[in-house]
Amino acid sequence: MVKKLSPTFIIICLYYLLSGVEYAVILPTLNMYLASLNASSFFIGMVLSSFSLTGLLSAPLYGQITDVTGSTKATVMVSNLFEIGGNFMYFAATGPYMVMGSRLIAGLGSGSGSSILGMISRSTSNEERTAAFSQLMSLRQMGLIIGPAFNIFLAKLDFYIGNFHVNSLTSPGIFMALLWVIHELLMACFYHEIPLLKKSSGYASVNSTSDDESSSTEGTIIRRPRSETRFLTYVYNDLLREEVIVCLTVTFMVMFVQTGIETLLTPLTKQLFGWEELPNSLFFCVAGLLLVVSFFSLAKLSEKFSDRRLLVVGTAIMSLLYVLFLFFVIFGVREPKGTVWVLVVFCIHSVILVLDLPFVWVPQASLFSKVTSEKTQAFNQGIRLLVMGLGQILGPLWAASLLKRLPVFAAVNLFLILLLLIMITASYKRLEVATQPNSNGSHPTATENTPLLTDRHSSVNA
Repeated sequence: MVKKLSPTFIIICLYYLLSGVEYAVILPTLNMYLASLNASSFFIGMVLSSFSLTGLLSAPLYGQITDVTGSTKATVMVSNLFEIGGNFMYFAATGPYMVMGSRLIAGLGSGSGSSILGMISRSTSNEERTAAFSQLMSLRQMGLIIGPAFNIFLAKLDFYIGNFHVNSLTSPGIFMALLWVIHELLMACFYHEIPLLKKSSGYASVNSTSDDESSSTEGTIIRRPRSETRFLTYVYNDLLREEVIVCLTVTFMVMFVQTGIETLLTPLTKQLFGWEELPNSLFFCVAGLLLVVSFFSLAKLSEKFSDRRLLVVGTAIMSLLYVLFLFFVIFGVREPKGTVWVLVVFCIHSVILVLDLPFVWVPQASLFSKVTSEKTQAFNQGIRLLVMGLGQILGPLWAASLLKRLPVFAAVNLFLILLLLIMITASYKRLEVATQPNSNGSHPTATENTPLLTDRHSSVNA
């Protein structure tokens, strides 16, 4: 069984790696691609949001299907077909609305991440789970590093396939379609369902209460509520708690402000420094490398500090960075293009912000999985991805509308992060993970001192 899991886990890791590669390959040239199709400057926000829209709508559906059937393979294979079709449509686009439609279709493929996270949650112990989560998150960042390297190669392409012009702007679409085809073949040939971890706490074990029905997958019994009403009540009681709402708020607000920054990055760097495709691609490459370094640093620090403590510190640092960003957009944008001090401040701010992001993002994901029920983990992760998707939709739309009013954009972002810091601080005691589940199994058994990242993931990697 252990040897059988090895190709399965590699394929799961490849899914997250490709999601990072896709983002890093398409984003640096998207603005220029739309400009070549005579789209307005506001359109880039709509295109970025379209991908997130279908992703957030499909994530709970994928999660619910996985919770009911116990199968991750089927949902991921279906989602890959949307990725393949959407990326090919991006390559063949003849107008801005076709580009937006292509990202809507590809976004349907991103929702199956809820199925994977739910499967990881129920097939690992509390100590192993966050390490597995962090591995997947770091692999997406590895994709952000690798993606710009592909862009350097893709930028040199200039030929025709029939009536389709393959160049630096269209090639990211066909390139990603081919990569997702490879992943689909690997899923079909080598992926095996991972048996669920039996837990004495009653979440996914045979000792669950009699109110649940059971089904068998790979010899492991999965418990779920008998009726839809009971299921909705169960989810309602599990998700509408203070600590869960705080985690979801962190998910939304951080994604909202971060995707807003990323949306304005290419037009802002062109305005301030005259950067084109190559400098932007290199910037994303360096940012991805810094994120991986930050994940490794977080792994060490998490052995001494709890999730909630890291979350508070990470949010406080982010607040200070957005204060700096506000002053930067007030005074820096007035300077002539290429001003040295503007470039220095921009680079310092970007480096610290990138290094700080994992200290906010990983703790909230870890806490969310530990304070919600393992019976409905795939569905719960779908809800988290839905909230994240809302931030991904609204962030780019908000940012794209304020390209000419950057101080307003920066001030609102600063207000949101400060509000988030106040919420986390006020709910600090509630963010302590329960040591034992309650009678209905709605709380997992992690402890506050469970390390955020651990080395106890040999059974997942093996």
